[in-house]
Amino acid sequence: MAAYDKGFYSTSDGHKIYYEQCGHPLGVPVLYLHGGPGAGLDDHYESLFDNQKLVRIIGIDQRGSGKSKPLGSLENNTINHLIDDIEGIRQLLHIDSFYIYGGSWGSTLALAYTAIHPKRVMGLNLWGIFFCNQNELEWFFQTAAPTMYADVFSILHKNIPNKTLQQFLVAYKNMINEGNQKSINWLLWESFASEHPHPNYDELYQWRASKEALACIKIENHYFLQSPRVIHNKSLEEFLSEHPISCPVYITHGRNDLVTPAISALQLHELCINSQLNIIDNCGHSLQHPDFKESIINFGNELLTSTS
Repeated sequence: MAAYDKGFYSTSDGHKIYYEQCGHPLGVPVLYLHGGPGAGLDDHYESLFDNQKLVRIIGIDQRGSGKSKPLGSLENNTINHLIDDIEGIRQLLHIDSFYIYGGSWGSTLALAYTAIHPKRVMGLNLWGIFFCNQNELEWFFQTAAPTMYADVFSILHKNIPNKTLQQFLVAYKNMINEGNQKSINWLLWESFASEHPHPNYDELYQWRASKEALACIKIENHYFLQSPRVIHNKSLEEFLSEHPISCPVYITHGRNDLVTPAISALQLHELCINSQLNIIDNCGHSLQHPDFKESIINFGNELLTSTS
């Protein structure tokens, strides 16, 4: 689905945020938020809307990501700035309110934005739920995922101190700042673990990091070091309990997700009174798992038809 409109939203602090629109210009507006943080828009995100003919899809490369400039910038790169950028683009495109789709970090940002701007969101379709809390990061970097793939983890993160999560994150921050090429193993691990329970071992030897991927590593590390104080110096869970979301929320999570545990999806379901939850067996964090993607598409169809 080719974009019919592309542009940059210039912020007051020197960032240029890339946005694009595809689908039907007069369709129901749907904002798509990518993961990472820092991953940028992927090449096929609009495939989630293949059977939706009357949607206006807005995709954004968040600060420092993808086509946004400056690439990899951490200056004024916080979730509050990302929320302000969404608001700026919403106003620029003359959109009163929209639906939001987002997975992994995209779900984090979607929830934070909705909690602050509830009147601007008609409903949420979220997957791979991620609060960016300590339990999730330990699950991914210290407990579940490294236990399941101990051999791969030991190879990719050899000689990197990991007695505590903070120690591990700071070690990577130092490597990133030094330009150490071994820092690309951060994203290799993420990509590999995302594919569980059907990981692609060949990627460990064939993958080459683009400049956009290196920016993603830098931005992810930057945000993870701020955990669990995600928004307004609070955890996202705490913030949502104080600012409850009332719009429809559809939640899909893979039971075998090694990047973020299914308990996060259940916790969100309990926080949102108007939510539906679907935990998919034999699926992990990646949209490459057909049943996982099918649930997201079906939930999206239900959301867009029942509330529009």
